[in-house]
Amino acid sequence: MKTIKYIFLISLVVMFTQCSPDNEGEFGDTVNRSEQIMGTWVIESASQIDLDAEKKSFPDFATKINITNAIAGMPFSDFTLQIENGTLTTSIGNSPMRYVISEGSGSWSWITSEAINLVNTELGINASSGIETQINGDNVIFYIRTFSGISGDAPKLSLNYERFDSDNNPVTRYEYILAKQ
Repeated sequence: MKTIKYIFLISLVVMFTQCSPDNEGEFGDTVNRSEQIMGTWVIESASQIDLDAEKKSFPDFATKINITNAIAGMPFSDFTLQIENGTLTTSIGNSPMRYVISEGSGSWSWITSEAINLVNTELGINASSGIETQINGDNVIFYIRTFSGISGDAPKLSLNYERFDSDNNPVTRYEYILAKQ
């Protein structure tokens, strides 16, 4: 029995010393997020989130509602967002987006990481980044909730917009899922 234990232990030692390190391969180049978001985007779906209900941990059915086709004759899909190198252009059409953003164009830039950290901790949005622009004199910030769907055959972009009450407290968040054309 003692011999079997020693043979087993020696076998384990030999087995582990003969293993070579795993070759994980090489990491690819750094992803250029600016290149990924450039193009023409159309709203595929729109949701309205009650921030007070979300803060109180209400279930999804009491917190989030799909408003994509809520208004007859005003499809969200009429809205087009064109992002080019330094320029952002919006086309509203019959979309209800006219209540969110003006039609026009302006320059855009990435929001600084300090602003994103503020969004994560104080506003409770799980944003990974965002872009800010000024269109027709109005400052507009779109928070990018995730980049997980931005690559592949059918790229998607999740943008968030918030409405504030008269005391400048966020009350409603709108989440727009845009598909790249």
